[in-house]
Amino acid sequence: MSRFALITSGGGAKGAFTIGALTHMASIGISRFDIISGTSTGSLIAALVAVGKLDVLRNEYTNVDNDSILTKQNIVNNLLGNRPFLFDTEPLRDLISKHITPDVFNALSSPDATTLCLTAISLQTGIPTVFSNKVLPVPASGAYKVQQVRSRDELVLALLASSSQAGFLPPVTIGQEQFVDGGNREVIPTHVVVDLAPDEIFVLSNNPGTLFAAANPYTDVLSTILRAITIFIQDVRENDMKVLQDYCHTNGKTFHVVEPTSDLDPENPTGLRFNRQAMAGWMTQGQLRARNILGMVMRGNRIV
Repeated sequence: MSRFALITSGGGAKGAFTIGALTHMASIGISRFDIISGTSTGSLIAALVAVGKLDVLRNEYTNVDNDSILTKQNIVNNLLGNRPFLFDTEPLRDLISKHITPDVFNALSSPDATTLCLTAISLQTGIPTVFSNKVLPVPASGAYKVQQVRSRDELVLALLASSSQAGFLPPVTIGQEQFVDGGNREVIPTHVVVDLAPDEIFVLSNNPGTLFAAANPYTDVLSTILRAITIFIQDVRENDMKVLQDYCHTNGKTFHVVEPTSDLDPENPTGLRFNRQAMAGWMTQGQLRARNILGMVMRGNRIV
């Protein structure tokens, strides 16, 4: 029997695009996956999709705002007070705890649950750690470490860690290490997926396939830093996609990529702008892109 995998990328508020794509996929019968791998906002999506709560995600990604996710900090006080971040994430942690109920954790712990893979990066080692609800094989490549999540509290911490963009949001301590956003090494978390060897893979990316060109010069510090982040994200994304392409080409497997045709929020590459109107628009774009891409695929495919 064929095994299907879903990969959900990082992108903060731009995760609304992924929710739109998932909404269309569900409408054509693609809603159950053997493996779901997520980074950052994609990890939050992955955990709830794995237990069939797409409706909850649609509601959250159209109703949250910045105050629902982040608490503004005094930058100078944080710099001087050994607080290595610009925003606190207590609201985000509360939101994760609200939806990762004991029933959700128990469902993810059942033997027949989807294999959930959540990527975060250790600041101490720089190595990605994949937090999973299952016992995963240790990768021969050494490209990442694996850690099984054994409690609801650990799952909440893993989700928060995967979403905590270094410098902008506080690192999350798990055991003896501090963890930050998985997108620092894998914007599209492919390594663990190819090691688990599925037959068909669906990639939902909140960033376009190519870097958009900028016509204007960069003359201030903030816009220059944000542009550099955009370039960094694109480089990581391209490396992630090459891992997937090599796997599918070598093993005769199939993958589908749903991605926007342009940058959803060029002035905020981190995705830390939770604007309800913008997110509603990105969700619609995700639905339309999935319809255009997967609609053509599915007419001649065996999935539906």
